[in-house]
Amino acid sequence: MSKSRIRATAWIVLLVFSLVLFFSSAFIIVHSDHDCTGENCSICMVLAQRHKTLHTLGTAVAGVLQLTLMLCMVAALCNIIISSHSEHTTLISLKVELLN
Repeated sequence: MSKSRIRATAWIVLLVFSLVLFFSSAFIIVHSDHDCTGENCSICMVLAQRHKTLHTLGTAVAGVLQLTLMLCMVAALCNIIISSHSEHTTLISLKVELLN
């Protein structure tokens, strides 16, 4: 797969994920005060399903964000360590002229 194709796929997944979260929340908000018909109320069943979806996706988002943050911190720490060890101070790097 080319880089642009992977990037496009990532954007599509992000869009779908965002739409699911948005429409689940919108459905819950719109139908939160409906007139329940009893034990087998279809709206109550869908509301329970949407709550479960939001809870599951919310947990997944938190896990992914935590993992991403940890990876960024490790990468930054590795970059700092590598750059501090690779800097060699020499007379040339200090631009010292030896005029003797």
